[in-house]
This record gives sequence, C-alpha cells and structure tokens, in this order.
Amino acid sequence: MDATVHFIIARLLGIVASDLTTLPAHMQHTAVRPQGRPLARLLSLACAATLTMGALASAEIPQTHPETALAERAKALWESGALQPAIEILDQGIHDYPPALTLYKLRGDILATARDPQAAVAAYDLALAGNPAALDIRWAKWSVLTRWGQEDESIAELQRMAQIDIRNPLIHLRLAQELRKLDRLEKSLAFYAAAVELVPDMLGWRLSLARARFDLLNYQGAEAAVQYVLHQLPPDSPLELPAKNLLSQIRGTSIDRGRRFDPVLSRDMTAAQRKEWAAIRAEAWRLFSIGHYQEAEPIYRRLLALNPNDPLANHQLGLTLMQLSRCKEALTVFGKISDLNPSDEDYADTVFRMGQCLVDLKQWEEAFVHFHILYEAAVEFETQNKNTQLPPDTRMLDKQKIARWLEKVRPHVPEFARLTDEAANSVPSSTPASASALAEEDLFAKALAQLKPQNPLDQQASLMGRDADFSWFRFVIPAGKVVRDDFPTGAHEFIPLYPGDSFPPSQKEIYLVFRLVSSSYDAVPLTAHCSPETSGGTGAPRAIAQDHVMTTMNDQSGYFLLAPPATGWATGLYRCGLFAGEQASSDTLVDEVRFRIVAPAGSQ
Repeated sequence: MDATVHFIIARLLGIVASDLTTLPAHMQHTAVRPQGRPLARLLSLACAATLTMGALASAEIPQTHPETALAERAKALWESGALQPAIEILDQGIHDYPPALTLYKLRGDILATARDPQAAVAAYDLALAGNPAALDIRWAKWSVLTRWGQEDESIAELQRMAQIDIRNPLIHLRLAQELRKLDRLEKSLAFYAAAVELVPDMLGWRLSLARARFDLLNYQGAEAAVQYVLHQLPPDSPLELPAKNLLSQIRGTSIDRGRRFDPVLSRDMTAAQRKEWAAIRAEAWRLFSIGHYQEAEPIYRRLLALNPNDPLANHQLGLTLMQLSRCKEALTVFGKISDLNPSDEDYADTVFRMGQCLVDLKQWEEAFVHFHILYEAAVEFETQNKNTQLPPDTRMLDKQKIARWLEKVRPHVPEFARLTDEAANSVPSSTPASASALAEEDLFAKALAQLKPQNPLDQQASLMGRDADFSWFRFVIPAGKVVRDDFPTGAHEFIPLYPGDSFPPSQKEIYLVFRLVSSSYDAVPLTAHCSPETSGGTGAPRAIAQDHVMTTMNDQSGYFLLAPPATGWATGLYRCGLFAGEQASSDTLVDEVRFRIVAPAGSQ
C-alpha cells in the first residue's frame, strides 16, 4: 500500500514539474501561478490519496494500544514464571504511559504472588488514585490485606466497597461477619441490618440479625426479629427449630445472656470506677487471706459500692464479718447472694455459712433447716454417682461434716428434728417397681414413641453465636483463578487472583481459596457444598457444586474448585457450607462463604 501511495504522489508532482518546464524561457523565473493544475490543489489530492490508502490499510490491520501490548507481554512472562522481567516491562510501560491504570493493576497482581504484599498494596493504591470506583482493584487490594493479616485495613477496604457497591448485600453481610469476629458487635449489627434490608426474604439472615441484637442485650428487638421469622415460615421448615431455640434463649432459659452480658460488672459503671474496682479487688483478697479482716472490710464495702452485683465480693464480705464475730450483719450480706446468680459451689458454701451464723445466734430451727438441705443434697449426689468414676478434682459436699453440725443442732430442736425424720422416712423408695410392672412390649412401644423423626437442623443456623470464636478457617476468598507459591522449605501457599463476590454467568470455574487457623495435624478431609440460597422457607436446597480436598500434615493453605453445573450458573445468591469431614451435616459444618452470579450490565 505504501508503494502505491508514493507512486501517486510522484505522478502528481511530476505533472507539476512538467507544467513549470513548459513555460516560455522568459517566464520560467517569474512568480507565476499556472491556471491549468494549481500546485495546492494537486498536493491536496495527494494528501487525500494518502489518507484514503491509510484508512484502507488500518481496516486490514487491527490497531493495538501500546499499553495493551505491554500488558500482554508482561502477563505472558508472569505466567511463564519470569516475574522480574514482567515487572521491568510494566515499570517501563508505566513510565511511558502514566494514565494506563491496567498496568498498575497487573503490577499489583504480580507483586501479590511475589511475597511482597506491601508493594502490591502500593501498586493497587496508585491504580485506585486514578479510578477510586474500580471494584476489581479494591477486591484485589482487600485480598492482599486479608492474607497479610492487616485486619483493620481490610475492614476499611470492605467499607469503601460497601459505599461503592451499595446494592450488593454480600458485602454488607461479609462486613457484619468480619466485624463480629473482631468483637465489634455494635458496628456489626448495623451491617447485618443493611444486608437484611437489601434481601428481606432471607429468613436465615434475619435470625443472624436477631442473634446480633441479642448479643447487644437488645432482647426486645431480638424477639421481634425471631417472631417475624416464625410467622413467615411454612410448617416443617428447617429454620423452625433454630428459631424456636433462639427465642427460648432470648426469653432467659439459657445461661447465655448475650455476648455483652457481664454478670459481674454493672453497665452503669464509668471507666474510672471499673479501673478502681479492678485495682482494689486483689488487695481486698490479699488482706483477707492473711487474716487482716478489719482492713479488708472497708475495701469489700467499697467494691460493693462500685458494683453491688458482684457475688464474690458479697460472699467474701460475709466471711469477713463472720471472722469479726458479726454474724447478724453477715446473714444480711449472705441473703443477697442468691439473687446474684452465684456458682453452685459458692451458693452451697453460703448456705453452710449461714447455718453456722444461725447456730452462733442460737436460731436453732433455721440452722437445722440450712444444714438439712445440704445433707439431703449430699446424699442425693452420692446416690446418683454411686457407680460413677468421678474426676479426681471433683469438689463435693462433705456429708460427714454436715452431719456433725446437724447432730450439734438436733438437741435444741428435738420435736422439729423428729418431724423432719418422719417426713423423710415416709417417702417411698425410688425402686423401679412401676417400671418392672410394665410389659416388655409396652416399654418398647414407649421407647419407639420417643424416636419420631425430627426435622433436620438448618445448617446455616448452626453457626449462629459461635461464628466469632469457632472456625477452622482464618479466611475463605472466592476468586476466578488461583496460583500456587512453593517455598524452599517444601511448604506452599495458594494465592487467589481476581477475587470478589460477584461473577458472570459465563464464569468457568470459581475457586474458594482458604487458609486454616492452624496447620493440619493429620490428613483431614474438607468438603464444600454450594447451592442457591433461598429464603429458608422450604427444605435444604440441593448442592449444585461441590468439592472435596484432603489436607496433609502441616498444610495450612488450600482451595475448593467449583465447576459450573451442566446448565451453567444461574443468576442469584449462592451459599457454600464448609464441612470438616466428608459428610455434610449441621454437626460437621465449620464455616460458610457466599458469592453471587450477576448478569453483565446491559445484557438483560
């Protein structure tokens, strides 16, 4: 094409030269403008021909941006293992084409696999300076920060993404879960609420929101959320049982009263009061233990002024008053302990001390009742554990010691003691006569009645309440690709590339790259089952993608490979349950991770 253009231009210029040489001799050096073929017009024709032929040439040879070609060369070197030459090419490209953000992103990706997380984050920051809304770059940066162990920075990056991708419920849910792991329950609750607002029909998420409110001692709000779930559930839903269990817990049938519940420290205490309380508590015990009861008493009273709900301080003050021969005051203090949820051991000791004080005050009948209650408890414990091998450090009531105190009190209340003994002897023995009277067939029928099939526990709900402190995985990152980094020691690490929580329907494979909390002590199988996440109103959905991996000794990094189903990825939310072992059940579920399939913009 270039030769043809040159030929045309030469012909045009040749015509011009011919016109000039044909002038008369006396006019050849005169400023004359030929009228037949003006030079400017001929040159414009030449330029037009050049542009036309250039357009034809560009139509046949696709144009490639120089920075794109550089990125392809660097990527090819990187994939072949030549990291340093790839970095050098990108450095030169960034110098020559500063606005090319793809080069910064690729440089960060390469550095992320080169054991240089700080440089990778710096490269991503340079790319984000030119395009702060680039979610793919932010996900890549978050992945590096997470693997690097920078918890605060990774949380901050997630928050920035939540502000950009505001309609993505999975970012809000992940933020809520990550903040919960760091015990930032107040901030976590806000993101749980945001996630539920975006997908209000996810009833399992609402239970997690209820648990978050419960942990912040918002019992009324937690109960309202659970009641909403129960009203929306159809019969025999797998969420029904965990919802009822959580409702029972909220209503106070469990010793778990929420993560922010502190049975000792009052919520009304200021920071200065808490500091004073902690500082003088040890001093009070030291004085009590060496017998300086007079000095210990005012300190214990100060402790109770700071925090009246401290059962141990109440108990120790009562003992101090006993040692000072002030049993009447001690009884008043001991009487408050039962309202402070003391331990069984402290309560039993309190009852015994009250009995001793009543003896000292010659209140014989009340003293007899206290010692008799303890004696019956000791006999019952002995009967129930007669043929049981108890741990050597098990603390039990001293039946012989209690009996001696009973005998000391008995002469002072003979009639009362006689009535008590007659009542005890009139109780029929707990022999299994009634049970033996039943026919064997009746017993068998009753046993079968107790074995009715139970609805399976919803797997997602089994993680509620333990997700902050119970997990096998330090992180699980969905990604479009994975790279293996082998160390000279023989260990290896799998590194996620193109991480995120959103993938197109055309995605060929999705990787769940994880790192365990600690190295595997043995060959341990791990299983991932992924299925579309539904509202929870029906039975457990069928897993459409799954994988099994076997961690060997000292393994700490690995990945699950999720191939698309035969019909391809359908758009929607997906939840992957991660299980310890080969069986997927609520008992073996140890963690979960989510991703979504989103159609590209403009494809619908």
